[in-house]
Amino acid sequence: MSQWKQSGLAALLLFTCAISPVIAAEKGGSELSANVAAVSTYVWRGIPQTVDAALQGGVNYSTAEGIHAGAWTSNVATGSELDFTVGFAGKARDIGFDVGIIIYNFPQYEEQLTGDYNFNELYGEISKDFISARFSTSANAGNYIEVNAMFEKVISNWDLALHFGSYDVDEDFEGLAYAGGDNYNDYSVSLGTKVDGMDLSFTLSDTSIDDDTYRTVIKVSKNFMP
Repeated sequence: MSQWKQSGLAALLLFTCAISPVIAAEKGGSELSANVAAVSTYVWRGIPQTVDAALQGGVNYSTAEGIHAGAWTSNVATGSELDFTVGFAGKARDIGFDVGIIIYNFPQYEEQLTGDYNFNELYGEISKDFISARFSTSANAGNYIEVNAMFEKVISNWDLALHFGSYDVDEDFEGLAYAGGDNYNDYSVSLGTKVDGMDLSFTLSDTSIDDDTYRTVIKVSKNFMP
């Protein structure tokens, strides 16, 4: 078993240990939240993962010490995606930080197609005020750098979100719907607001991939706090 897969198993174990006390835990600084969403197209790093709409949902648990763990799922083109995250977040001198691991799983892919579509990714993020920068790296999926900015209420009650990402894709990576294996950039502009307690957003997304065209994504989501 490779060292990278061993680290994935270790992270899964850590996730299990972190999330299991949630069932009986008192508040005490801990926080449990859930989210559901419907999107017209599931776009990941500029690449559509579905032909049509997608239903998505997740749960997250965080402690007062900054440890957090979560699970998230969505339908994708040929089945489903199930991701696990374990990390540590905090703040130092007004600069926020978050480091951790994301484990991407595609349960139906290995049954229907040849190849290993599952992969693990380490990430590190820093943020201050309205801007954040994040670096993600994977042994078999490549490196991804992104910068995000959020401007609140730029138009009435609408928030503006800007995104730029650059993906150094591993030439053997099979996990993307884009099978070209070449490096590319992606960028998006989003407007979001709240309607009857729901979050509503409209996004224009595009990439630097030749012959690729921009796409519009409509998303309706809701966060829950027990």
